[in-house]
Amino acid sequence: MPLRRRFAPLALAVLLASVAGPAPAEWLFAQGQGPRPGVASPADPARGAAIAQRWCATCHVTAVDQTQATGEATPFPSIARRNTFDAAALALFLLDPHPRMPDMNLTRAEAADLAAYVRSLAPK
Repeated sequence: MPLRRRFAPLALAVLLASVAGPAPAEWLFAQGQGPRPGVASPADPARGAAIAQRWCATCHVTAVDQTQATGEATPFPSIARRNTFDAAALALFLLDPHPRMPDMNLTRAEAADLAAYVRSLAPK
């Protein structure tokens, strides 16, 4: 097979990639509507609080002003006060929880946000 035919698909792919424009994430960042591509955004306790209220508050006490929950699950403020508390380990656990806890199918970012929220409940 002639060399030209062998490299034609590769040359076409390079040409198309060069004229395609920025990737969607880069375009959103340029418009001020998204995070910088390739840079992880920090975990956000406020987003974590919203997740906790929506998905966790039925079984867990998720806030210092919440007085009861229907389950016997450990209250979030108690988890935050543990000397062994580790937000990264909690986020990892949330991605694959124990059998008594339902899998909420959280994304890595949501798990990190929720762990950051729990950490925010620790006494200062």
